[in-house]
Amino acid sequence: MHAPAQPQPRPTLLALIVAAAFFMEILDGAIISPAIPQIAESFGSTAVAVSTGISSYLITVAIFIPASAWLSDRFGPRNVFACAIALFTIASVLCGISNSLLEFTLARILQGIGGAMMSPVGRIEVMRRTAKADLLLMIAFLTWPGLTGLVVGPPVGGLLTTYLSWRWIFFINIPIGLAGIALVLAFFDRARAPEKRPFDALGFILNGLSLATFLHGLESIGRGGSTITALTFIAAGILLGTAAIRHALKHPSPLLPLEPVRIYTFAVGALWGGGLFRLGIGGMGFLLPVMFQVVFGMTAFDAGLLVACFLGGDLGVKFVANKIIRLIGFRTTLIADGVVVAATGFAFVFISPQTSQWILIPLLVFAGASRSVHFTALNSLVFADMPDGQIGNASTLNSMIQQVMMGTGVGISAVALALSAAARDHMGAALTMFDFRVAFGLGAVLALAAVLTYIPMSPHVAAHVSGRKTK
Repeated sequence: MHAPAQPQPRPTLLALIVAAAFFMEILDGAIISPAIPQIAESFGSTAVAVSTGISSYLITVAIFIPASAWLSDRFGPRNVFACAIALFTIASVLCGISNSLLEFTLARILQGIGGAMMSPVGRIEVMRRTAKADLLLMIAFLTWPGLTGLVVGPPVGGLLTTYLSWRWIFFINIPIGLAGIALVLAFFDRARAPEKRPFDALGFILNGLSLATFLHGLESIGRGGSTITALTFIAAGILLGTAAIRHALKHPSPLLPLEPVRIYTFAVGALWGGGLFRLGIGGMGFLLPVMFQVVFGMTAFDAGLLVACFLGGDLGVKFVANKIIRLIGFRTTLIADGVVVAATGFAFVFISPQTSQWILIPLLVFAGASRSVHFTALNSLVFADMPDGQIGNASTLNSMIQQVMMGTGVGISAVALALSAAARDHMGAALTMFDFRVAFGLGAVLALAAVLTYIPMSPHVAAHVSGRKTK
């Protein structure tokens, strides 16, 4: 007699477990922002230089996301997910005990390796078990609990930094990590992919080197290094990236399959419109807390409270974002909301330390809410027309592109600040409101450029996902 099949966990349960890991990742990213000036002071560095610790994490996640999909198939999502949470937790402790910017950056890179194998692995498992009609609902299950970390992160980070030490913002990951490991071991099954595909080592090396050299060149400009050296690294990154794409197209089993890009809705949502949009707004989480402390003269705690308003708007509108998409469709949502996001970005160009909080706080909430609607639409659009057999590849590629664009967005913001300051004073002037206005304006222009990529879409695009009735 055959042993009875073990019941599979429901997708909603798995989604909530993945959301718990997502919460730790989001909390870690949000909680660090108010502490940037204090971390810079501890290391005898500048806030612009500490941005390396943020962007290096995001780029490391992007580098290792493709490997996480292969590891999940080879060793099983349960084992990989649990090990990833453990690695992320250990790296958090190393961040907390760092005594130099180099040590901190290396610990953030290790943290990025763990982060690359957490949410992406869990997200693939959930998407594989979800019907297209339930896609919007399941993405909500994945994001709503985790995004609470956006709201609680900045105030908690500011509170710990102001009254204890910035190091505690990393130590609080210890209990969260232990709880996450227990949940994964209890509820994830031990299934592995029946076919073991070989590891594409060359593809992994080309992907990693292209992203690392490109980011290094971008950050060299922000740190005031040699322009020739920086441009050489950027050019090398682009060439290596081109080689990585050619390799993926020719390899019979590439580490990062590019077939999803052939799907129009994926290309627009992840790469063209989604990519430009994330480049434009990727630096907001870095710019706001630094501006509030360096220019407005606030404490880390007060800056964290204001950033929480921005991220609170992001979380608060999640409950109605799907209804907006169902009411007016993907195309109209992305075009109209993209214009709104760009308008709020330009609005930040006109604020100053004298701006009333009765104006500043609603602006922050509205800016966060508008970008949240955009993210919700993009994250659903990329899977709208994806064949079931390509869901795993699409999830991996989409996650990688998101991390690259957000990390590059932070780098671009840091470069904009540094170049603006250098243009005013070649001796290395302190950051002023003018420098932040340049960075906000550049981000708004990129967000507005994303709108142009949505215009050619059909008004009825992905109607089977949004549930919007068409004539």
